[in-house]
Amino acid sequence: MIDHKIIYQIVEKLHESFPIPITICDVSGRIIVSTRPSHIGEMNLLAIEALNVNAKATASPGSRSQEAGAAMPLIFQGSRVGAVVIEGSGASNAHTIELLGKTIELLYEEMVLSQKMKNRSQERDQFLFEWLHQQSGYTENFIKRGELLGIDITGSQTVILMERGADDLFTATSILQNLLDDHDILLPLSQNQHLLILKEEEHYEKKYRRILSAGSACHSGICSGEPHLNTAYQAARKSLELGKLLFPQEHVHLFEKMKLAVALSETTFPGLEDAFASLAEKGQNAHLAETALAYIRQNGDIKEICDCLHIHRNSIPYRLRRIQEICGKNLMDYYDMMHLYASYICYIGKKQDK
Repeated sequence: MIDHKIIYQIVEKLHESFPIPITICDVSGRIIVSTRPSHIGEMNLLAIEALNVNAKATASPGSRSQEAGAAMPLIFQGSRVGAVVIEGSGASNAHTIELLGKTIELLYEEMVLSQKMKNRSQERDQFLFEWLHQQSGYTENFIKRGELLGIDITGSQTVILMERGADDLFTATSILQNLLDDHDILLPLSQNQHLLILKEEEHYEKKYRRILSAGSACHSGICSGEPHLNTAYQAARKSLELGKLLFPQEHVHLFEKMKLAVALSETTFPGLEDAFASLAEKGQNAHLAETALAYIRQNGDIKEICDCLHIHRNSIPYRLRRIQEICGKNLMDYYDMMHLYASYICYIGKKQDK
């Protein structure tokens, strides 16, 4: 069956360059598209004749039963799908109809193929969206649906959620795509975030290192060895979000390293965030929260803390005393320091969820 929408687009475009009446009929000879809309739905005798003999048919000006013109069957994938008809008494009609018929066949084949590719691309995008957001296990039908689209959703994979910085002009999608194998997937999530799904197969390690090298200016959350995509994506997303806050100088945030921070940020243990929240609220003017974080990150190195905060070392003891007074945690005690850092992670986790 001929696609009416596609054939209409072809006739409309051809008529711009060939201002002659063009008619397209289906395999019964009924007009389905015409530059003369009033004829649509009528039977065309020339088209019927051309379809019956499966060859070009012409009618001279003296014919009583039909208008002068020429008709030619339209062939698609070895089968007749209709006929093209032009009307007029010019001697060139016979040659024109052959050229016009072949042109329409070629255009129709190209546009049908393009439409199929577009539909397949849309089906693939829809499947990838469902795969990414599916929280339950995969059914056999879902796995087969992916296979039909060339997507293998079974086996271990590494998920990389890569986020470009505002000043990153080099990590282009095309560069990343060229580093992937056919069974890997690059899924744009937003203007600045891309999700890479790498199958953990032969040469995986080499490919993995090349991708991280290409995206060295990006922050990346990474989860490996997880067969369920949504679980891996959520782990990579959390690792990225927390990694940028906890380790701002680093760019690669592995879930294997970040899983403790992820667990603390999602804990429902009541009041764990209170210690750091009190510093953020009551110690705002004295920058006590920033001091506590600098102390933890610099492992108590006074010089590094002063360089980080741009303060004199003599102000450190005062700030440490004020931190202990407000939240009850002595940063020179390792357990208290661990507690306060856990409180900070829980605090920022709850702020992100709001």
